[in-house]
Amino acid sequence: MQRSEDDMRDRQSGLDIITDPDAFLALRDEWNALWSQVDGRHHQAFDVCWQCWTQAAKPSGYRLRCIVYRENGELVLVWPLMSHRRFFCTVLEPLAPGTAEHTSILTATGSSAALNAAWRAATQHCHADLFSIPYVAKNAALHDLASRHAGLVAAKQDVSATALLRKEPDWTAYCNTLGTLSKKKPGARERRFEKEGVLDIRILEADDTHAHAQWVDWMLARKREWAEHFEKSGPWLYSQGYRDFLVSLADGTHAQPMGTVFVMTLDGLPVAAYIMGLGHTCVNGLIGAFDSKFSRFAPGSILMERCVKWAWENRMDLDFGIGTEEFKGYWSRGNVLPNTSFQIATTQWGKLAFHAKNLAKKLADLRAARARASTNKAADQADALAAATARTADPDIAEMRPSLAMAQAPELGEA
Repeated sequence: MQRSEDDMRDRQSGLDIITDPDAFLALRDEWNALWSQVDGRHHQAFDVCWQCWTQAAKPSGYRLRCIVYRENGELVLVWPLMSHRRFFCTVLEPLAPGTAEHTSILTATGSSAALNAAWRAATQHCHADLFSIPYVAKNAALHDLASRHAGLVAAKQDVSATALLRKEPDWTAYCNTLGTLSKKKPGARERRFEKEGVLDIRILEADDTHAHAQWVDWMLARKREWAEHFEKSGPWLYSQGYRDFLVSLADGTHAQPMGTVFVMTLDGLPVAAYIMGLGHTCVNGLIGAFDSKFSRFAPGSILMERCVKWAWENRMDLDFGIGTEEFKGYWSRGNVLPNTSFQIATTQWGKLAFHAKNLAKKLADLRAARARASTNKAADQADALAAATARTADPDIAEMRPSLAMAQAPELGEA
């Protein structure tokens, strides 16, 4: 365990940067107590962070940097981070399963001294060159600290939406306030889809680990198909660690599960699935997928409605995560919050590395744009030649003309 360079050395009150996984594991009980006390979110739970470390971060070669702060022996702040080498610099970021999640610090109410000390530790004593902090809510104290840092080199704006379902006393009354989503009222899509066969929507049992694995694999396969179709991709789609993390979330064989898996089948065949992460009073939408051949029935929307209703029945709010998708604004009734993703250079080397990477990306984008323009120009020329061929005065001659696919380059010596 590595101590910070703060002037508070007494373990009863002060800050530590934990690098030893055994010391990290030893925090479980007091971490859980703090999480329950402050209505912690899904990504702040000890069991979720431990799975992030064991299933994804550690196997990928990351190094643990967990900042903790105590006052009079009581744990009042936990901020699990991890670092790794990226080319010639060290990058620090929140502990995550391979995807960018909300960033927030688990801290007791009123612990401003602890928060400021944790920020100093992250930016000065974790031996990193760049600090990447995704999706910080604008109303969080962390947002102010990051915004004012002298090493800030990039800040990207996004929004997230949350349905405050615990405030809704009646489901029908709540639905009546929503209006329509793509011209459909709640329940209408499910009633339509039921006419196609035996529609089954259920939650997988917590101890059915075989089903968890099967459905996670199915979801990731559908996600990869979608990504290939739209030419979008990310390493998490092919990450064994992220896959194992998702499977472990819903596993209730050894401890309380931290996720729940909703699945939909039609006549026994998979149609859609969605995983929600469990917090103390709020659930988080993590990942969902559906079979594209059922697209016209909007199975994702049907399953999402069931998830929202389940959250309402269990007196939980529902955080839909980052994004401007229409359904998020619909179910949250416009409860949308600005978020910022920060890139902070904590050393001059980090600033140089950031600008070099940014320049390399711009050059790559420029080359890709030129390649697309060249391809489009060639396609336009081919279309023009094909049109000219089609307009020839003699149809017999037109039939004899070779297509572009048949045309051969002239041999050497030919005019």
